[in-house]
Amino acid sequence: MGFSGYARLWSDRQVRRVFVAAFLARIPMMALPLVLTLVVVEGMGRSYAEAGLVAAAETIGSAVGSPWRGRLLDSVGLRRALVPSLVAVVVVYPLMAVATFWWLVPLAFLAGIFLVPIYALVRLSLAVLVPEEERRTAFALDAVVAEASFIIGPAAGGALVVLVSPEVAITAVGLCIAAAASVFWYTDPPIRSEASKDREPSSTREPWLTADVLFLFLVCVGAMAALMSTDLGIIAALRELDSVGLVGLVYLGWGASSLVGGLLYGVWHTSIRPSYLLLALGLLTIPVGVAHEPWALALATIPAGFLCAPTMTACTEWLVKLVSEERRGEASGWQGTSFTAGGAVTAPLIGLAIDHGGAAVGFAAGGAAATLIAVGSLTAQRLHRPAECDVCGAKRPLRARKRHTQRQRRAEGQVCHHAG
Repeated sequence: MGFSGYARLWSDRQVRRVFVAAFLARIPMMALPLVLTLVVVEGMGRSYAEAGLVAAAETIGSAVGSPWRGRLLDSVGLRRALVPSLVAVVVVYPLMAVATFWWLVPLAFLAGIFLVPIYALVRLSLAVLVPEEERRTAFALDAVVAEASFIIGPAAGGALVVLVSPEVAITAVGLCIAAAASVFWYTDPPIRSEASKDREPSSTREPWLTADVLFLFLVCVGAMAALMSTDLGIIAALRELDSVGLVGLVYLGWGASSLVGGLLYGVWHTSIRPSYLLLALGLLTIPVGVAHEPWALALATIPAGFLCAPTMTACTEWLVKLVSEERRGEASGWQGTSFTAGGAVTAPLIGLAIDHGGAAVGFAAGGAAATLIAVGSLTAQRLHRPAECDVCGAKRPLRARKRHTQRQRRAEGQVCHHAG
């Protein structure tokens, strides 16, 4: 391993501009959920349940719009794909600042629909700008940049609400998102290689949603189950220990271990299958809840945190391997939806587990879900992995190969013919 790869990436002007623009764009986007919550609770004097409804509307909008925005990147290019987001941002966010509660819900949904496709945009650009042997390092560095944005964004948004007002904060978030999108529009980083642009368009588009890609999306859901169980479990555990004031310290250790894990994975000498990383992440998450002291909880989250960024990086890395360049935007959009849906579906289930069994049950539920998904994915991939036929040498899935070999043994001497 060597960290010189990060220096090489940073020395490339185009790559550096992508990272800087992505960092600036993610800060207001990470602040958006918290600011929306404070707009409802502080600005309107309503309940947290109603704030959750607004946050859910924005999340659903993002999950629905992500594949569409990714498909736009594939079909019309970066600048034209950003136009709907730029128009929506300058219209929707000022309206959200002055809207009543029941108008805020559909406006939050529209904000999610037209959210700038930073996730797909950055991945597509890095896949073009960075040589294949350095992509793992680039994706790992992007995961670290995203972690840094997550640390800064909510804190900055919350401070703006407290120091000025919720209405000003939501307007500022919109303006910052528009400014960051304008930077991407102006710099116009490449999202398609020259070879891909020169390739003759096919009359029929090859399907990209293969079994391997579907398993990868399931791994994304499993990763969010583990992350949400830790996110909610930390707060629940500290409340049980009457030490909620230490939440920042525990989160700092968890986030720092993820940053270190991402940096180390980025310079690792080989790629690791996301299912294996998810399996380890799930198994390390299950026992976190047994900690009965705040310092023990902080230490217990570090091993699982160490695998957070590597798991997310590996998911991106393998998607680039599995999907052709012409369809990566749409595939990245669906991957973003998988992450979003995974968090949206598992969070209330883990919350229910915590309500009925405490923080330890919440950690165990999320970790077990991640582990089961990883085991199921690995088993299914093993059954569908192409293997050489014992008779004719053709590549067939393992189950098909076994059936074929049995048929051939019953009819010894016949010519081997594969169907399909």
